[in-house]
Amino acid sequence: MDLDPWSLLKASLEGDDSGTSILSIDKSAKKFEIIIKNQAFLSLESGFELEGFLCKKIENSDFSTELIYKTNGTILETSFGKFQFPEGEKNKDYTKFCIKDITTKQRQEEEIAWRLRFELGVASSIQILIQQHSIREGLPQALYQLLYFTEMDSVFFLKYESIDNKDRLQIWVNERKTTKYPLLPQEWQNEDWYDLGLGRWIHKLKRGKTIYLTQSKAMPREKWFFEQTKAETLLLIPVLFENKFLGILGFLKYKKNSPIQQENLLIYQTVSRWMGLFVQRDIDLAELNRYKSTLESLILERTVDLAKTKEELERAYRAKTEFLAHMSHELRTPLNSIIGFSKLIQLPESDKTGKEYLNYIYTGGTRLLNMINEILNLMKIESGQIKIQLTTFRPEDLCRQTLDLVQPQANAKGMEIRFRPPLQSKSLTSDSGKIQQILLNLISNAIKYANHPYVELDCEWIDDSLEISVRDFGPGISEEDQIRIFHTFTRLNDDGNIEGTGLGLSISQGLAIRLGGTIELTSQLGQGSNFKLKLPEIIK
Repeated sequence: MDLDPWSLLKASLEGDDSGTSILSIDKSAKKFEIIIKNQAFLSLESGFELEGFLCKKIENSDFSTELIYKTNGTILETSFGKFQFPEGEKNKDYTKFCIKDITTKQRQEEEIAWRLRFELGVASSIQILIQQHSIREGLPQALYQLLYFTEMDSVFFLKYESIDNKDRLQIWVNERKTTKYPLLPQEWQNEDWYDLGLGRWIHKLKRGKTIYLTQSKAMPREKWFFEQTKAETLLLIPVLFENKFLGILGFLKYKKNSPIQQENLLIYQTVSRWMGLFVQRDIDLAELNRYKSTLESLILERTVDLAKTKEELERAYRAKTEFLAHMSHELRTPLNSIIGFSKLIQLPESDKTGKEYLNYIYTGGTRLLNMINEILNLMKIESGQIKIQLTTFRPEDLCRQTLDLVQPQANAKGMEIRFRPPLQSKSLTSDSGKIQQILLNLISNAIKYANHPYVELDCEWIDDSLEISVRDFGPGISEEDQIRIFHTFTRLNDDGNIEGTGLGLSISQGLAIRLGGTIELTSQLGQGSNFKLKLPEIIK
């Protein structure tokens, strides 16, 4: 007995492992109807406002892939596909709408990304402290840099002192991601925590134990701490040096129902180890300053100790740099193989899941390779190993070549790049490859961050100097952020939707200086930004 088309269609949908449905769309009325769906779809559609989601998509004719975050933590990937249905009504379109549960895959990718970001934050923080003469002055900037790469909302460091048999904690660091989160009250540092009802915490911390608490699990006499700080989660880590209790590294988290994974707790604890070394170094320096006028022998002894400590830190920094450079080189070879083979592997058209996983491998490998290349470039710049290859060329020709490379990115965002060549055409003797690398980064940033239909690229000669300006009409950059925009691992207005590591501008400025020039920034909030590359006509 022959089956009718609807039965055949329904049977085919049930063979799909993802939630699949067929939509009937009235194009003129912008209305839809789900005419058939499989069992997997029925289990996945609950927990979010499906009808409103589809109405918005159809109203805007937006049939792109989109992620849905359900309240129970499940992450769904939605997609549309054209569907030919000869038995359907002529005045309607028929579309396949699919829902796939990607929670596990997404969580794994987020965990890998989080760990990498945390390691970058630790490296950046240590580099800041190594470059600072005073740990007390550099520690707030270092811990704020670390906080930026974590899931936490605020960070503080409390320096421990025992005065008159009272446990006192001085606030050395008190930083937060945004001003909507409160800071620790300054008056707390004049109180004995035993008197405040927090003696249990101090007792455990002095014994080297980490405290991880949520508001609901705190003891009654401790709940006032959460009420005053408005925090949901508290993480306190003892800072030790040779088993000597130096203070407390603390993190606060304000989002509810967002626990810290056990393996991530171990990663946070590693931060306190190098903090103990730096804090002890600061204590030693303070002792030297107090006794240098009368205790020359102590000064000499401590100076030797500090010199040894400095050598060990510098040796550790060089070892870290060499390790990163070596590992980056070692990673590039297998990564190139992974990326290449992912493009060479041919799967049948019916294996959509396999093709999707291949695309994940290719995309993830490409991103990681780009990150490794940026780290290598930064290391070469910092160590002075960048080689300059001089050629003579016309800058307007180089600008046009660069525009050809970024045009697909601009087209994908529907933006226009308006180029104005110099009125006077003459040659420039410099490294064209490195200039193009700078321009690619500046123009790509302008396209990524701007919300205007076009960006401007101007090229002109001012006396014997070349000036190439990249201007966007995006949100602009505040004066405070302009000071740190060229620092390594600095990203502004990061909402997680724009890819990048925060190395591009730092690398570009380093290349510009190596070419005898510089990059200058002028910007106002709400009026966009103008990055101007200034280069000499001939490198001397």
